Amino acid sequence: MNAAAARTYDPQVKGSSIENLWVILVTEGSGKTPMLARAGDGLYLLAFRTGFTARKFMTDSGAQGEPRMVVGSVKPEILASVEGKGITGVLVDYDFTTNAYREAGLMY
Repeated sequence: MNAAAARTYDPQVKGSSIENLWVILVTEGSGKTPMLARAGDGLYLLAFRTGFTARKFMTDSGAQGEPRMVVGSVKPEILASVEGKGITGVLVDYDFTTNAYREAGLMY
């Protein structure tokens, strides 16, 4: 997914945990990994505040995947699946139709 025209990431934005956010798991090889988006020169994890906004993104974009809430027991698995991919941060509530997002931050 290319979110190049999305508003620019502000490195001054404070970091935020991905715990209790929703991600969209997509098939990669024989496993599943969270959906990522490129914005500018960065690669970002797409995360959503609610399952509804995650499903809305999937409907609007035509993306195939499985919305999953990041809870304590799966957070290490989610972080491990994106390790080494050069993730810049997280885009929260990316709206495919307006090409904007609510918030950007560092991921931990």
